[in-house]
Amino acid sequence: MSWIFQEFGEINHYNPKIHQGTQPVRVIHHMLTYMFINTHKNFFADLQKQIADKKLNSELNLAFGEEPIKVHNNKYRTPRVNHETKQIELHETFLSFLWCSVYSIYVRYIETIDYPRVNKESGKVVKVISQENIEKAKEVFDYAKYLIVDFLPWDKAKLPNPEIYRAEKRDYVEQTNLFYTEAVKFILCHEFTHLKKHVEQINEETTESHYLNFEAEADNDAIDMMKKAISYSEHPLAVAHRLAIETGIVFGFVSMFFFSSTTEGVRHPNMEDRLTNALERLNLADDHFAWGIACVGLQMWDEQFGHNFIWTEKIISYKEQYYDIIQQIKNPKN
Repeated sequence: MSWIFQEFGEINHYNPKIHQGTQPVRVIHHMLTYMFINTHKNFFADLQKQIADKKLNSELNLAFGEEPIKVHNNKYRTPRVNHETKQIELHETFLSFLWCSVYSIYVRYIETIDYPRVNKESGKVVKVISQENIEKAKEVFDYAKYLIVDFLPWDKAKLPNPEIYRAEKRDYVEQTNLFYTEAVKFILCHEFTHLKKHVEQINEETTESHYLNFEAEADNDAIDMMKKAISYSEHPLAVAHRLAIETGIVFGFVSMFFFSSTTEGVRHPNMEDRLTNALERLNLADDHFAWGIACVGLQMWDEQFGHNFIWTEKIISYKEQYYDIIQQIKNPKN
């Protein structure tokens, strides 16, 4: 554990004896199960009950393979439940995509929104903006998008990653790890809800409206499960933990925009509705930085697909900016 206090040189977390997989996110895989079973203080008991009732397989199916996320036009290696085995299935390439998306959005938010705001409020340069960090975030995002359609090994020597990094540049990587594990926890809670409540209801007579209701309920239940772990104490550790949970959920939703130029779903509610529901269900303060994270993610999606949204330069708040962009998604001018 000496790496915790390491200030200089390379940090390498990979241990072939305990880490499975071939992609750099493999060094965090063990944390995903730990975080999930500790979603809140009573969650493990619920897990045990669902396993005893044979609604849930006790093993998480983490699929390895150097494959793209996209299988064909209508099928992706995204998180799902297997109705026969009652397992939650995750694919390592999807997890790489998610980590890279979180990193890219977070770094862009800090370097282009948060640091300029701090400097403006201070009347001097308090936070040095790094163009190198911004460019690396763009490169990581390009890699994330590429993984959707094809597989390319993660260049650990050039691109930020959770496995090998310099101690001098650890902050963004390790902060991303926090948000990433909470985003994955949300996904697992969502799929857990399907196994607990929905799988046994699905048959050949299940309508599209039923599926829409199931997805909405899975979103809401997953958010509520994670909220149970939040303390509203002003102690710094409680504040940091709350921020990680709330923003991790938002990252989980925003990352899903990058799969398509449209937000419309057939068996899922529209993505902008799911994201808005999450932000509102979390009951966030108007100045919570998750609103800014959502805006940055939507701006990256805008740039990815050329939606040409109108972004207000002098905004009152990122919450206001967010709802303005949502209206543009709902009522496109083109």
